[in-house]
Amino acid sequence: MNCRSIAALVLIFHSVCFVVADELHVRVVDVGAGLCCVIVTPDQHYMIFDAGNYEDQGQTAITAIRELIPAGSTIDLLVLSHSDSDHLAAVPAICQEFKVSRVLRDGFERTSQTFQRMQQAIAIEVTGDGCEDLNLKNTEVEFGTNYAIGEFVKATFVCGFYELPEDWPELSESEAINARSIVVRLEYADRSILLCGDAVGRHIGDAATVCIAEERSMVDNVDNVPIDSDIIIAPHHGADNGSSRPFLQAVTPEYVVFSAGSKFRHPRAVTAGRYTASGVQLEKIFRTDRGDNEGGEEWASVAGAPHDPRGDDNVEIRIADNGAIDVRYLEIFFAPAAPAFAPSKGHVQSPLAGYPGRMSGAFATPCHVRRGLFRRWRVRGR
Repeated sequence: MNCRSIAALVLIFHSVCFVVADELHVRVVDVGAGLCCVIVTPDQHYMIFDAGNYEDQGQTAITAIRELIPAGSTIDLLVLSHSDSDHLAAVPAICQEFKVSRVLRDGFERTSQTFQRMQQAIAIEVTGDGCEDLNLKNTEVEFGTNYAIGEFVKATFVCGFYELPEDWPELSESEAINARSIVVRLEYADRSILLCGDAVGRHIGDAATVCIAEERSMVDNVDNVPIDSDIIIAPHHGADNGSSRPFLQAVTPEYVVFSAGSKFRHPRAVTAGRYTASGVQLEKIFRTDRGDNEGGEEWASVAGAPHDPRGDDNVEIRIADNGAIDVRYLEIFFAPAAPAFAPSKGHVQSPLAGYPGRMSGAFATPCHVRRGLFRRWRVRGR
């Protein structure tokens, strides 16, 4: 079999694995020490939560976005949880290649080059394409505000701040920046995913029962804005200053994803321990830095070496229309390869067209040739 035939077979596998009707698809992209989540709804509407790491200028993030969203498509909602550069880097590329209908961000201003490029890109999107800029510095958005992502998926603004409440305890400068994080809850088929940005709920080293700042605000407001969720994208990459015990008791997740890289020794062992103590099974905890072991306080689930590369541990979340949940790692077939050109937003094309080698992964196990092509959903009771 020649290389062209093999490539054609791989694309067939991808079409079976990725183009599945009546399911919500979320990819937590392995951007290293940062965050980017790409959301594709059953009716092919799109949302992005955070935009990847400045260390590679957002290239890993935009690569995943291009794989899942056809060039020139409309992004219904772009959420930028807060102003740290490891959450913003791909914004200029997103605004150049797609039409962004609405941006939701905290509005806190920074001086980094990554932040300034983000600001400029959004300004151009607002003036040129009529993007709605929901900047919490200038726009009041009530907790519990819902945004429709297509016909079937709802995104709820759970929490987020420009000005921090006066009754919060004293926070360090970095904690204060992280504690502004916008938190969003996605709902589909009576299931939910909580995307937490870098939300803060404790000081490092606090007792497990302590719950402060943003997590306390969410816990105290659950009667108005629910946070119980089947899946949580853990606050602050699994740092010890998030994921407080009272917060986890309110969320009651079955699955946890730590978006972490080979930096800062995330996720921390004590943080992972709070999840397992709350009832999360080890096999339902995922991390985008598998094999990373920086020592010290890091939770090292396997013996490994530090400096886990970015891009090899994407986490796939799929929710079927009957509520069945599947979470697993993306199995890499090809190393991601950038296209020769960046398509303009005025030209909509298939994710496969013009991107030889771009479709770099397949949903592991269910689509592996040894297991057959058809996914077997695991239905979860709650």
